[in-house]
Amino acid sequence: MTENLKTTSLRARLLMWLLLPGMIMATGLLAKNYLSVSEVANRIQDRLLVALAVTISEHAIKSSGDLLSRDIELLLEQFTRDNTYYRVQGPDGAFVTGDFGLPRPPQDVVLQPGVPYFYNAHYRNEDVRAVTMKYLVSDPSSNVHGWVSIDVNQTRRQRDSLIYDELMGSTTDYLVLMFLSGIFAWIGVSHGLAPLQRLQQAIRRRSTDDLRPIRHAMPKEVTEVVSSLNALLARLESSITANQRFIADASHQLRTPLAAVQAEAEWALRNIHSDEDRQALERIVEQTRETARLTSQLLNLARVSPEGRKAGTLSKVNLLSFAARVTAEKVRAALNYEIDLGFDDQSDGLNCEIETGNEVLLREALCNLIDNAMIYSPAGSTITVRVIGSGAVTGPIIEVEDNGPGIAPEDRERVLGRFVRLENANKQGCGLGLAIVKEVADAHDAVLSLEDGVDGKGLRVRIAFR
Repeated sequence: MTENLKTTSLRARLLMWLLLPGMIMATGLLAKNYLSVSEVANRIQDRLLVALAVTISEHAIKSSGDLLSRDIELLLEQFTRDNTYYRVQGPDGAFVTGDFGLPRPPQDVVLQPGVPYFYNAHYRNEDVRAVTMKYLVSDPSSNVHGWVSIDVNQTRRQRDSLIYDELMGSTTDYLVLMFLSGIFAWIGVSHGLAPLQRLQQAIRRRSTDDLRPIRHAMPKEVTEVVSSLNALLARLESSITANQRFIADASHQLRTPLAAVQAEAEWALRNIHSDEDRQALERIVEQTRETARLTSQLLNLARVSPEGRKAGTLSKVNLLSFAARVTAEKVRAALNYEIDLGFDDQSDGLNCEIETGNEVLLREALCNLIDNAMIYSPAGSTITVRVIGSGAVTGPIIEVEDNGPGIAPEDRERVLGRFVRLENANKQGCGLGLAIVKEVADAHDAVLSLEDGVDGKGLRVRIAFR
């Protein structure tokens, strides 16, 4: 059962926890600022309404109910951009002057003499702020005596504009502050995560063969992680070393008795006279040879695998001289198979060296390719080992080409696996040769490909180095 792991960016999480509280606090401060500005604006407008009420009522009483003079209207227009409406009523509730249709305060409100009462209302399709108050008039020069009521309504445009301007200014300041905070937080988080990026690069540069402990200086919070990783690498190296020791011991323990059994069986085969015993001994010799070859291939596979090649030394290898030397060593074996083995130098004077090569592993791969070609090709076949110099795109190339039965295109990917043998193949192979070649190619970051031979006959195995 596969489990989908959801990954989250550490940088994103840090930025979120750094900026989210700031955004919440900024929102709270904006709300507080809005309430404060609204309260101040209401207080200013309420004081203005009281002053207007007193001024309007005194003028109306002294003028015996006349409307405001033009001088007072001009003064109101210069003092405020809002529309102002008023209504003056006499002691008996009779209308004196102003706008008769002004909204009235709630019915349950009991006005106290000289105490203004403020409320919000709607008049002439606009929201207005209203004040109503009553006070005693005893001016002998006027016709009004007793408690006079005055209502003054003023639109809220200037008040709302003041609140809007203040809120927009505060919002702009907070947005600029949050933007700068985000930039500084990004820079701070990036600098804080730089050690983790160095650790990531140090791990990424490691190959499967490099299990040395990580020595980079890290912050205290990451030191424990690096220590645990180094401990894991140490345990892994110890395990691989134990496996290598086991491979070496198994190599000696298995090859010696198998060689002894094979020698005894061959001696008995030369001195036997019964046909049935001869056939039995021939089968024993053949099975012993196959077992010895399988054991050798298994040990070779373990040696070229990532776990087994850790201790191998890397050096500069000239593939041209190396391939020519290995091919010469295989000529005698090719003659026993009645096969023409040759070497083709197509370097054209170009560079054929690789900087980081393991000659032991490369020998294992090339020997397996030549052995496979000899085993699966019939007598009279031709095998060519070819070296091509570095090109404009790739590095040097080693090819082993034969004119044997070849491998069908649909089977070429499958035969690179372990213990894979085709149904039409002979019984000499054990299905590990190409798997060993694939491991060696991967160890050298080379590209292994299987192609048709000349004129579509046989098989060409190419190892292209980078």
